[in-house]
Amino acid sequence: MSRLIAVEEWVGETRAAIVENGRVVELHFDHWSEQGTRAHTGELYAGRITRIDGALNAAFVDLGRGDPGFLPFGKAGRPKGWHDGAMIGVRVAREAFAEKGPTLAVADGDERPDAPGLIETDANLAERLLRRYPEAEVKWADEAGIDIAGAIDAALDTRVGLKGGGALRIEPTAALTAIDIDSVGRTANAGRKLALDVNLAAMPEIARQIRLRGLGGNIVIDCLHLRSQPDRKAVEGALKKALKPDPARIDLLPISRFGLIEMARQRTGRSVAEILTDGEGALSVETRALAALRHLLLEGAANRSAKLNLTVAPDIHDWLDPDRIGWRAALTDRIGPRFTLAVQAPEQRNDFEVTTA
Repeated sequence: MSRLIAVEEWVGETRAAIVENGRVVELHFDHWSEQGTRAHTGELYAGRITRIDGALNAAFVDLGRGDPGFLPFGKAGRPKGWHDGAMIGVRVAREAFAEKGPTLAVADGDERPDAPGLIETDANLAERLLRRYPEAEVKWADEAGIDIAGAIDAALDTRVGLKGGGALRIEPTAALTAIDIDSVGRTANAGRKLALDVNLAAMPEIARQIRLRGLGGNIVIDCLHLRSQPDRKAVEGALKKALKPDPARIDLLPISRFGLIEMARQRTGRSVAEILTDGEGALSVETRALAALRHLLLEGAANRSAKLNLTVAPDIHDWLDPDRIGWRAALTDRIGPRFTLAVQAPEQRNDFEVTTA
């Protein structure tokens, strides 16, 4: 298997894609607005135990940034001498997501500083991904011909077409993610053969979409009805094979009598939707603001001497104008001090527009 880490550096964010055999299978983001506020997988911290919970057989640990981490003790139980207020060395096993803080593991070594905080230097996004995939090659996305923007759009779309016809509907809810397989547009074959063919075609794409979107927790797949046990076994086998490259732990149940496949995928961090949307399915103000900055940067590269005016929707202007992430200085370094920011007139409805003087 060939594996590539494709990276894009923009003002306000870094975006990266894991590409396996030419297809994007994972998306990752670093937002400048979160620098110094999140603990990343693999990082080493000095932590202070804030609470030991005997019922959970675990401790909650202050890392000096973000939400307290959760440190399970495991079968060995609570280590001797650990108490509320004790300083310990911990490593981040899983990043925070939703309302849950990071999951921690006890670190090797004897680092015991007086205050919580990061011990190892923060690595950039590509370096963190190389820890996970040390054999991968790192390239700039444009040089590698990888369309990260297109992959992001696909990861946020609820509909995914299948090769040869048919489609998937992927609908996350608070409790689980529902994936429906539809034969719409499929004209070849009919009856039993149609259901089997579409289900078999769907399984590799389902495995890729789950990983691409960073989905975790309970996932239910509604298959086209399969009457025979051999057909059900064939579909189950196709899904198991497709899930093998996924580094997350996955538990899978056989197809039920109602044609449902239930699975549980380990949460390794936030999903793409959790990072980029507002929780109601719409793109967040930050996501839209960073899109405006990308557009401004591209226009600046295309028009190297023109003065540029970025006009944005009021909520985007409110996010950008205080310049909490230092975007003005960064953009000036790239294209020079030849841009202005303005708020749209009430009658305008688009998110942003770049005009030249």
